[in-house]
Amino acid sequence: MEEEKFKIRSYGWTELALCYNPNLHPNSASRLLHRWVVRNEKLVKTLRAAGFCERQRKLTPKQVGVIVDFLGEP
Repeated sequence: MEEEKFKIRSYGWTELALCYNPNLHPNSASRLLHRWVVRNEKLVKTLRAAGFCERQRKLTPKQVGVIVDFLGEP
């Protein structure tokens, strides 16, 4: 059986976090993704250039693409 490929589209922050960490509680997954992002200065800079701002809860497809470029597909 073929595994479904991750689709770049608009995601909520927690929704994307759960794609990377499906076995965690949503709050834990969200905090973990946040830690991964903020510890990578180049990722943060690239996300901001894509229009991301702190406390943003909905990510655009472009912002999701940036995260996937840095972290890999979930």
